[in-house]
Amino acid sequence: MNFDNIDPESIAAWLEATGQYKVLRKIVQRDHFGGQVDHPVKVLIVDTETTGLEFDSSEVIEMGAIAIEVDRDTGALGAVLGSFGGLEQPSVPIPPESTVIHGITDEMVRGKKFDEEAFKQLCEGAELFIAHNAAFDKPFVLERFPWLEGSIWACTFKELPLDEEGYSGKKLEYLLSDCGYFHGAHRAVEDCNALAHVLNQPLKTSHRMPMQVLFESANEAMYEIAAINSPFEKKDVMKAKGFRWNSEDRVWQIDVFGFAEGKVIIEFLREHVYCTTGKIKLGFRTRSGAQRYSRTEIKQQFKDV
Repeated sequence: MNFDNIDPESIAAWLEATGQYKVLRKIVQRDHFGGQVDHPVKVLIVDTETTGLEFDSSEVIEMGAIAIEVDRDTGALGAVLGSFGGLEQPSVPIPPESTVIHGITDEMVRGKKFDEEAFKQLCEGAELFIAHNAAFDKPFVLERFPWLEGSIWACTFKELPLDEEGYSGKKLEYLLSDCGYFHGAHRAVEDCNALAHVLNQPLKTSHRMPMQVLFESANEAMYEIAAINSPFEKKDVMKAKGFRWNSEDRVWQIDVFGFAEGKVIIEFLREHVYCTTGKIKLGFRTRSGAQRYSRTEIKQQFKDV
């Protein structure tokens, strides 16, 4: 059978119309995401690849960024204003286990250095920086480019209500699949482009644009709430709620955004962890503005609430 004159998109549409198939389309580089932008905000989507996962012993070896014009009110994505991608040789060899993840070898980075001036020009005028794991990417970016100190970041992994919206998972690959796309290599610019495609789709349940949610949450303070002396037998309850174990402070803790979300967590702890109607003692660290997702030391405060 000769398929030379058959339009692949027509076949994909026919398969989808049967209700028996889900077709994933490969993401492409775009000059414009198609949205109407009446109140433009410059947003930078950022991703890094590093020599390892530990900040104190790892270095950035690849930077990727895409600047997009976004409507402040509707969250619609418009024109792509520019992009940046580059490799840089670290001071130590890249561990093999890291190369397995991102595919970057010592040969690929040998003699390479980021074009810092080009990245600086792309960042100029950006009001919000977005990463899928800002707690990981932001410290590495600020360490390498300290002139970005004071920048405001949002995190699609933490700040989008992905569980409530019915997504199959929080990994970028799962989000892409839910949006009808797939992408190729696990590289920085490719991941930025993938995240932009996710941000260009309305959320599955509320149908709000993801950027509307991120603009709102970026203005909220970020509260780190620690469950002081929580009962050991309640660890699974807290883990299911999204708490993580802080081995240094030896407490279960969670990050929330804004007073309203913080109040919900406090009531959850009171009812389901401490099982009391009285006051409970919790630890709080508050980060707002440029302190969000940074490694700035914030003194923990203890309160009976």
